Amino acid sequence: MLRRGEQPIICDDVPEEGSSDGFYQQRHRWYRHAIPRGGTFCSVHPEKEATLQCMVCARLRVAAHLSYHCSPECLKSHWHLHRDYHKQQQALPDLPDSDGRPCINKNNSVTNVETYVEVGRTRGYIPTQDDIGYQLKYELTFIERQRPFHDLGRTQSAVTERVRPIPTPPARQMIPVVAADPATKALPWGQSSPNRFTVLSYNLLADLYAKADFAKTCSPWLLHWNYRKRNLLREILNYKADILCLQEVQSDHFLDFWAVELQKAGYVAIYKKKTSEVFVDNKFAIDGCATFFRRDRFQLVKKYEVEFNKAAMSLAESFTNNNQKKQALNRLLKDNVALIAVLEAVEAGPPEANRRTLICVANTHIHANKELSDVKLWQVHTLLKGLEKIAASADIPMLVAGDFNSEPGSAAHSLLVKRRVDESCMQATIDPLGFLKEQKLTHSLELASAYSSLADAPLSVDPRVAKQKARLDPTHKEPLFTNLANNYKGTLDYILYTTKFLQPTAVLELPMEQDILAHEKEHLPNAQYSSDHVALVAEFTYTRPLS
Repeated sequence: MLRRGEQPIICDDVPEEGSSDGFYQQRHRWYRHAIPRGGTFCSVHPEKEATLQCMVCARLRVAAHLSYHCSPECLKSHWHLHRDYHKQQQALPDLPDSDGRPCINKNNSVTNVETYVEVGRTRGYIPTQDDIGYQLKYELTFIERQRPFHDLGRTQSAVTERVRPIPTPPARQMIPVVAADPATKALPWGQSSPNRFTVLSYNLLADLYAKADFAKTCSPWLLHWNYRKRNLLREILNYKADILCLQEVQSDHFLDFWAVELQKAGYVAIYKKKTSEVFVDNKFAIDGCATFFRRDRFQLVKKYEVEFNKAAMSLAESFTNNNQKKQALNRLLKDNVALIAVLEAVEAGPPEANRRTLICVANTHIHANKELSDVKLWQVHTLLKGLEKIAASADIPMLVAGDFNSEPGSAAHSLLVKRRVDESCMQATIDPLGFLKEQKLTHSLELASAYSSLADAPLSVDPRVAKQKARLDPTHKEPLFTNLANNYKGTLDYILYTTKFLQPTAVLELPMEQDILAHEKEHLPNAQYSSDHVALVAEFTYTRPLS
């Protein structure tokens, strides 16, 4: 430790090597290990993990990084390169490996020497393409300016994990779902306007669930929060949505990452966590719903927090039988929540509107257990009843977004888009307590799914519309999937809107499986996409004067 009199000197007070100031200076060195560590990357597609190796290259001791490929098709299409590698290597004398691996001599003895190559001399270092697959080593040494080769004390060092390539998922474009205005020939989407705004809904896969549910099927590095959080942030900011409805936002990560980073990007945040916490990573935390909105587009008028547990306790009190009350609480107490925000547009609304432009945005995450379809239906019904009360006091546009953990055609989905539950759905719904039959499972909100508008979009709007229609479920007109995890493929997420006031003008294109999975046995999350869900984005325009 350096001292100035009785006071210790911190690193920020010591200039870097080469400066004309200071008696003491800091010497920074960055090194790249000569041997790739951990796993391997494809020699042709460095953004993808390698799944196979050319064994002829391995036997001939071709540079190891040239022998790996991400798929059999990749190896087959680039086999001509391997033929050249083999010929070149066979023409060489018996030399150590050119890629820095331990040298194997004729007696098969191995010389293990830690070899590093210097790559930087500054305090910070940004890895390059050449660093991918290698570990980096950082060294800090304090020196005297007048005697730069005289070290003061022990050199401090740290070794990183191996460098990963920046994820480069295929870009998803906005697809128009309405035709151009014949008068102006201009499409009513894609341009900034007070009458238009975009909404994103995305389940981020909370870190506490990622570790618990995917540790056996995913590489530890791609589940690491430090990797996932930057990947998710990059993806979300790329969509440039005006309103963000995020689910499975872990409480500690909301405070120390999401609120901070998205505030830098111009968003205002509100948050509601679930009603119970678990002990994880030496602290108590739980996930919840977070809604963000651009401060230059909206301001918060009112916030409502929905705790389904409170509604469950209120329902249980209506039962006269104590045993029935206990059963109801055991069945319905699941800690799920919803977050409702009434926002006011900062800019003026439609030209014909002479009042405040308000919009109500509900963000929710419904219970996940597949066996508890009655709980899902009850939670959705409870949320809709709350929104009906808001609609009764203010006739304003409404958006309902989130992870409903309910597939198209389920009872919960039927209630959302049809305002009632089909008899066929009710027969399939488990109702052990019998309380659903006593509920009036209807609502007055005229809701429709934003992505269902693709089914009615004219093919003339955009050449890509035809392909997008093929990615909809033909029966319910919803995406074929929004979740691809382990052995599950299905749609659980929706963006719904009130048709009375809003019309979708564009939606974010739906990917195909091969767009987001590197190989057949892969699933989400992966190196490119850091959640097990797919983000949904819809653009809306106002259709009538607002009250």
